[in-house]
Amino acid sequence: MRFSFFLAIRNLWRYPARNILYILGISITAALLLDMILLSSGLGLSLEKILENMGYEVRASARGTLPFETEAQIKNFSQIKTELMKSPEIESVDGLLGTTGGVQLGGEKFTCFALGLQLNHASGYKIIEGADLHQTTGEILVNTYLAEAKKIKPGTILKVWIPGLSQIAGGQEPIAVKVAGIASFYLDGEGQFSIACPLRFLQELMLQSMEDPVSAILVKLRDPSNAAAVVEGMNSKFPQITAYTISTVIQEVDQQLSYFKQFAYILGGISLVVTFVLVFIITTISFHDRLGEIALLKAIGLGSKTIFTTILLEGLLTSFASAFFGLLLGKIVAVYLDRILTSAPGLPKGFSFFVLDPPAVLQGIFVLLLTGLFAGIYPAAAAVRLPVAETLREEIL
Repeated sequence: MRFSFFLAIRNLWRYPARNILYILGISITAALLLDMILLSSGLGLSLEKILENMGYEVRASARGTLPFETEAQIKNFSQIKTELMKSPEIESVDGLLGTTGGVQLGGEKFTCFALGLQLNHASGYKIIEGADLHQTTGEILVNTYLAEAKKIKPGTILKVWIPGLSQIAGGQEPIAVKVAGIASFYLDGEGQFSIACPLRFLQELMLQSMEDPVSAILVKLRDPSNAAAVVEGMNSKFPQITAYTISTVIQEVDQQLSYFKQFAYILGGISLVVTFVLVFIITTISFHDRLGEIALLKAIGLGSKTIFTTILLEGLLTSFASAFFGLLLGKIVAVYLDRILTSAPGLPKGFSFFVLDPPAVLQGIFVLLLTGLFAGIYPAAAAVRLPVAETLREEIL
């Protein structure tokens, strides 16, 4: 085996320029394979990280929808919360209500995403400047994008209203509120204007106090391992909602974004085919260039096993070098593509399409090396079957 390895290195080094070009060509396909692996697994990993950072094991939304996927609401939140808190497995139940809000600053009016919060602890956002919300006040939080764009500071007085109610309410009068603080919201899209206020205040602003609606219910458990059982109980007890664990949310999102994975699988498969063809060409050309040499080595007693192993190792070493450079190139390309894709509106800050998943990357490298190994089987077998006398006569004499 050691002698075969030495011969493989020597044979590849005899034509450095040609083999470097081959390796660079395979590196491009290896980079494509790596990027497709990162894309296929990155969406789920990125979403899982965001959800875990919020600190809730169970989420619920209106039946058949994902949280904030539509404008569907869950009515009678307080009643549902009271029922849920009877369970000893549940530590806290929080509610979120989202809608489109109108904001007036001086003579300027604009729309933003308005979020009503009823939280036992600050979650989903981080205070950057000023103070946090108090449920008993009419103060609001503004996100960093809005604060920077409109030069808003804690203590600024704004006027808010719900644009969609202007006709229903006969021209709703804006309500003056004070900015308590500036916050970074984890689920904000790039450049998105958002405000947050107490849940009850937003319900009153929407003229829905009696209905007590929320867009999503967030449940924190005493023991996270009970999440699946709690979700099953919530889905059976409350027919108006659909509850999810973190894993089931990711599964639902994966199904809706399955075209990303299909796209990744197709391009990844193409890269493997190209890798197979290139390694096959490299090893075959190298074999045909050395017909006389191989016949001479067989004539002086070099075993068929050594010859077979040597040519296989040439394909494997070529694939290994290509995988190394492909990792570097793929990482560079992934950073550039991720920057382009995450600039799309509506994506949460911190979301990434390309997330490094070591097990998936190692699996991709293994498949790439295996492809190179299989590509070398035919020329290696042909070298073993090479007729010595006839080849020496044609190639040397």
